[in-house]
Amino acid sequence: MRKIVLYIIYGDKQEYYDGAKFSILTFKYWALRQDMIEIVVLTEKPEMFEGYEVDALKMSQLQKNEWSLNGQYHFRIKNRGLAYVMDKLKLGVEDKILFFDADTYFHKSPLPLFNLIRQTQAVFYLNEGLIYKRKRFDIYIKHLEGKSIEIEGETYTLSKSSALWGSLMVGIMPNMRPSLEWSDKLMLKFYELVPSHTIEPFSLSETLLKKYKLVEGKKFVSLYSTSRKREYAKKILSNFFKENNNLDILAKVELAQNLRIKRPLFIVLKQRFIRIFRS
Repeated sequence: MRKIVLYIIYGDKQEYYDGAKFSILTFKYWALRQDMIEIVVLTEKPEMFEGYEVDALKMSQLQKNEWSLNGQYHFRIKNRGLAYVMDKLKLGVEDKILFFDADTYFHKSPLPLFNLIRQTQAVFYLNEGLIYKRKRFDIYIKHLEGKSIEIEGETYTLSKSSALWGSLMVGIMPNMRPSLEWSDKLMLKFYELVPSHTIEPFSLSETLLKKYKLVEGKKFVSLYSTSRKREYAKKILSNFFKENNNLDILAKVELAQNLRIKRPLFIVLKQRFIRIFRS
């Protein structure tokens, strides 16, 4: 059984590449001590990951344009990139693939996540709540309630049990590969109907739930996904890689595990003050 960890990194912002490399280093800290896990990066810039002992696959400009609807909805790249890598690696029926966003890192072992991925069960980062119970999801009710969407002989309708699952992390198996295709078609329908950037995770979770169970993996992952957390982490990571660029991979792994990117209280208060002052 192969265990694959996947990152999909594109664009010109250095912080995305630094974030992915930091995530990889903190993952390796735990993986080097136990399982042989393959780390794959699908990226426009494979050269950025030289020396990190990963399989860096090239994302072409043609693929990026096609997957992102010519830049109109770049979140679609996650679904299409995941499908592409699963096909490229020719995964066997027992293999497992676990996708992470670049702003994740690991201060506890993430390896139990692979035990949660089963042929009857997929892993997402977090269940953010029922569509009908959270006011911030009203946009889905306004644009989908009462509508039937037909795709390849199957029908989708919004239900009282529909929920938004965060796809910062997605773990699936090859038997779920067809669900990626169906969810992409559903996503394209949502793109025409629902003015929301979260249609990517919503379409995938709604599709998977037709056949499989979903579970959360939140407790195994740390992240810095808000704008102010990213602003703080970006500077720390940039300095980290500048200072340690010439070290070997094992030294970087050890140093990365001890790097703290969580904001101290005085930074949190300072950022809040600046935000209030500017508003």
